[in-house]
Amino acid sequence: MLERIRSITASPAAHLIAYFLILTAVITVVGVMVPWFKQVLVPTVGPVATLPGVTDAMGGGTGVSRTVADTAVLGLLALVGALAFAIPVVWIYTVIMRQHGYDMAFVRLLATLPVVVAGVVQIVRGDLALAFALAGIVAAVRFRTTVKDLQDATFAFAVIGIGLATGTGSFTLAGAIGAVFTLLAYILFRFNVGNAQPSLELSHPGVQLAEALVPGETHQAVIVGDEEIASPVRVDELPRIAESINRLAEVVRADAMRQNKRYNTLLLAYTAEPEAARKQIEGILDDTSSRWVHVDEISRNGGDIIALEYVLRLKKKANVQEMLDRLCCGNGGVLRAVELKPIKGLRRKLT
Repeated sequence: MLERIRSITASPAAHLIAYFLILTAVITVVGVMVPWFKQVLVPTVGPVATLPGVTDAMGGGTGVSRTVADTAVLGLLALVGALAFAIPVVWIYTVIMRQHGYDMAFVRLLATLPVVVAGVVQIVRGDLALAFALAGIVAAVRFRTTVKDLQDATFAFAVIGIGLATGTGSFTLAGAIGAVFTLLAYILFRFNVGNAQPSLELSHPGVQLAEALVPGETHQAVIVGDEEIASPVRVDELPRIAESINRLAEVVRADAMRQNKRYNTLLLAYTAEPEAARKQIEGILDDTSSRWVHVDEISRNGGDIIALEYVLRLKKKANVQEMLDRLCCGNGGVLRAVELKPIKGLRRKLT
């Protein structure tokens, strides 16, 4: 029971709810202690509103001084409010996208965009001429950033909505947008809505081992050496192959949590001398790969041949043909054959 409670309280949903409850409590306390603050919790239209009590609290003043004080207070509240309500949106975006990786510049954009929008709304509010001038400036700048993912566009629209709401003086609406959007985004992510669960079961023989281990990748496996040794999977091998598929899937899922330098290639090395073959292969992988891991050893041809399974991240300057030449497949060497296949398709399918 304690473990269950601890897991619930440690979930992102619990953190979001706690954040908005604390924010609501702070706003409520300020509203009770500062009477004029209640006016910024509802939307207003037109020029900057007059807030009775602001200038009185600041030492009095009339006319221009009162307008300046009201403008300064409303502007500061709009900017701070935009940031406060955008913080959970930015955080939940990093939680949702950490498996696929995200652009740091876009995360910073999500954090600063609502503040800028709120400030711009404060500038042009109630002034048609300024609104048209701003449209002309934006058209002249010509923002050319392309959003690669529709989900990124949704998050961008959300923070823009928060900026517009706080800029027009509606803190209540800004809080509702932030709370509902972040919780909805996390629920869709948590329950994997809209994503069919991939089937990694190999129900039929006759495919190459690399094709069986990495389904969904359009690129065909490259086979070097004795192709008869790298023979298609037989019926009696299906149970063992199923175990290897699941083991590789676990490695790929864990690797997907990294933001960069993920594994991108599967290497299968067929040999009758696994110990000697591992020493030869791993020395070459140290030179040609930035990261690699030995995943499994798969028995082939009744146990006479072992397929050593590796996943690796090739260096950018690595020459694949030179690496294959160094492996010396066939011709009486330790390695009889080698298969290479990309695993990006498998990672997309799993995550």
